[in-house]
Amino acid sequence: MSTESLVQETSQQPTLPLFPLLEFSFSLAKEMLEKARHAKVLLHLALFLSYEAVDLVTSLNESIEDESKLEERVINKWTNFTLTIDSLYELINGWVDSNSTSLDRDEEIKRASELFSDMYNQADLMDSSDKMDLFKAAVELDQSAQISATGPGIWMAPMDSNIRDSNFYSTLLTNAYRPSGAREIIMQTLQIVLVAEHPLTIRSIDALLGTKNEELLVNSLSSVISIAADGTVTIIDPIFRDFLHDKETAGSFYIDEVQSHSLMARSCFVVMMEELTFNICRIDSSFVRNNEIPDMNERISSFISSQLQYAAIHWHKHLIQSGEELRRSLSDMLEQFSRSPYPLYWMEVISALGKVRGSLCGLQDARDWLLDAQTKERVEDIHRFIASFYTPISESIPHIYISSIPFGARGSVLIQESIEAFPKTLSVTQGYYNRWKALPIILKGSEPNWAVVFFPNGRQIATGSNQTIQLWDVETGQALGELPRGHDDWVTSISFSPDGRRMASGSRDMTLRLWDAETGQAFGEPLRDHEDRVTSVSFSPDGRQIASGSCDDTIRLWDAETGQAFGEPLRGHKDWVTSVSFSPDGRQIASGSYDKTVRLWDAMTGQPLEEPFRGHENVVTSVSFSPDGRQIASGSYDKTVRLWDAMTTQPLGEPLRGHMRRVTSVSFSPDGRQIASGSQDRTIRLWDAETGQALGGPLRGHENWVTSVSFSPDGRQIASGSYDKTIRLWNAETTPTLRQRPPDDDQSSSLSSNEPQTSHSAIAEDVWKSSEKGLVVVMNT
Repeated sequence: MSTESLVQETSQQPTLPLFPLLEFSFSLAKEMLEKARHAKVLLHLALFLSYEAVDLVTSLNESIEDESKLEERVINKWTNFTLTIDSLYELINGWVDSNSTSLDRDEEIKRASELFSDMYNQADLMDSSDKMDLFKAAVELDQSAQISATGPGIWMAPMDSNIRDSNFYSTLLTNAYRPSGAREIIMQTLQIVLVAEHPLTIRSIDALLGTKNEELLVNSLSSVISIAADGTVTIIDPIFRDFLHDKETAGSFYIDEVQSHSLMARSCFVVMMEELTFNICRIDSSFVRNNEIPDMNERISSFISSQLQYAAIHWHKHLIQSGEELRRSLSDMLEQFSRSPYPLYWMEVISALGKVRGSLCGLQDARDWLLDAQTKERVEDIHRFIASFYTPISESIPHIYISSIPFGARGSVLIQESIEAFPKTLSVTQGYYNRWKALPIILKGSEPNWAVVFFPNGRQIATGSNQTIQLWDVETGQALGELPRGHDDWVTSISFSPDGRRMASGSRDMTLRLWDAETGQAFGEPLRDHEDRVTSVSFSPDGRQIASGSCDDTIRLWDAETGQAFGEPLRGHKDWVTSVSFSPDGRQIASGSYDKTVRLWDAMTGQPLEEPFRGHENVVTSVSFSPDGRQIASGSYDKTVRLWDAMTTQPLGEPLRGHMRRVTSVSFSPDGRQIASGSQDRTIRLWDAETGQALGGPLRGHENWVTSVSFSPDGRQIASGSYDKTIRLWNAETTPTLRQRPPDDDQSSSLSSNEPQTSHSAIAEDVWKSSEKGLVVVMNT
């Protein structure tokens, strides 16, 4: 519907202007949704239209003695409003159809958003008699604001937004804070709204803060805060959000984000400790999984409040972003929360919500944030409990108590407290463990794995196999899915950018691909300048470059942002390049080759540095820089690992011997003290980087060649890929070293072993399966 037809229709039916107005608004909104690049502009326009629509209806329903004045007011108001719509419609069309650059258009959109916000906010502060012409009011707010249609594009004169924002929002908040006690309530509410992981309802905010503030918000901040029909609170003015976070502009109204996270973390703990309870979903039987309970969603809605759902899922995110001044207080709250039965009741909620996997990562974050050793140990205890019994905990709430507690490590404080709190659960009198065993995590794929690498956050693993890249959860061993197929042959190598946002892969199809590590989507087209198989890829430490090695005997450098190749190929090797690795400072690249040598290259010029490193008697398969950049480790078909001085190119000591067949992969630990190597003899070995001595015996478990080894970013784990189609996780911390005594009988040296063993999780799952046959009693206390 055009503006002209809208005016004609409303002039014929002046008593029903709302319906054609809404029809026009929705059609315009639909068009904007299809074309607009910024949803904020649509939001402000919709609010503006809605405000005027309501005001029109109010005018029609007002009791005014002089009918002529009422008619005149409605006609004038409607005329001004349609003119405003006309101006906005021209502006939007000009923005959508403009031939201007994207940068210019973004600036136009930003200014349009500011103008819409001004029109709405200024109208809300004005007397009702002055609301006749919002467009005029917006211009009067800043005389420099202008709108004009100029062909296919638009132009807006620049506005002094800093002065305008400061004066306007300061006045708004000053008025809002006038009632007694209003300042603290409104300030805390704004803190919660600003840092919440998703919009919360006003009832949830009240519960988190222990306040009742809906009336305050509606009466004082309705121009910048919206309370939807379902109670959800959102800040509708993006400039207001920026104002609150700008200390210089906001002055006494400034809201510190760190303090806001501290407030939210504290509120989450308070809510959980007040609302968590035993059998919160009132499940009657332990014989069914969560997803087999017909009315489970209704139980969650009825018995787990929205604020408790939020707190249970997000408490750790706010905790780790909280300020130092409240660290002690929050640490004490976490210590209290870590005492049974709170952790068990919390597990019930995250199990019901399907958030067990994310909570494992959250516990890791909380543990790393803590300074108090005792509380840190308690949080780690909860983490080990959930990781050990991941399957029963995540799939059946009753089996937190029935299957998991009885078979937990008796030396665990959590287990001791839980057995005391729930004496009627199963009792194990023989065969229990005193300490947590390392988990036998084996990730089973459908193809041999040629590349294995940890995400920079250490929580996931990416593996490369036949045409695919698979993602895995480190804590649970669960497959997280495959990336869309981007290669036509085996994926031979994977590397992450330091910030974890991008991933590069190389393949035997002679291409590299760039991926968004968060979404799994490929960036652009494959990078095709190599003339043979790509064997290795490596991101530079600053994330700006990617190096690749190939069976075309060359190394290439690529722009990580655009995918364009830098200059000519790096030539010097006389046979296939098998491995490339950037130095920690990004200035050098090390490469290994079928020509039995290791070479160093200047990453800026592409020129070779010094002579090739000679010492291996067969193909060099893998190279790795030490974290300090002083050493290079290399593995070879000659069954050895060698250490080299990166400055002098000279070998450091004798070859490291121990593997019985070809060495396929080497990797330095993050602290530089250890080297892991994988071999075609199906084992992984650990070496002391300083002395070159083997650390303990070989790690056995794979049933075929080990193709790749990788340390986790924190150095606690080693991932290994194999031609046997599995990825295994090994505990690098408990593997015996020359500086430690061997583990006693109650410790496991690896997360994986080829020897038969029974884990806590295996026992728990066995009991859980028995319960499905009716062999376990209904949960009770």
